[in-house]
Amino acid sequence: MTLFFDRVDVAPIQYSNFDMEFTQWLGVLVETLNEDIISIQNAFNLLQAQSYTSTEITNMAASLPDGVILYDSTLNLYVGKISGSLVKFTTTPYP
Repeated sequence: MTLFFDRVDVAPIQYSNFDMEFTQWLGVLVETLNEDIISIQNAFNLLQAQSYTSTEITNMAASLPDGVILYDSTLNLYVGKISGSLVKFTTTPYP
């Protein structure tokens, strides 16, 4: 599934009575918001687990925080850390 977020096209301020500094600030705000929206969209759409060997995963297991998902390139499966323990995620059917 791919997500596409809407972006802010313009800040409709062409015929307003705002001073130039405020108008420029709004333009920068719109540009910054669009950059952030693109970053968030890419974070969702390009989400991939980092690939490591079994040995590398074992060596760094103690320093990994809970909720991390990695790809074990040796065993070709996903590994995550839950409640302080490494667990494997497989694509085998559930029961």
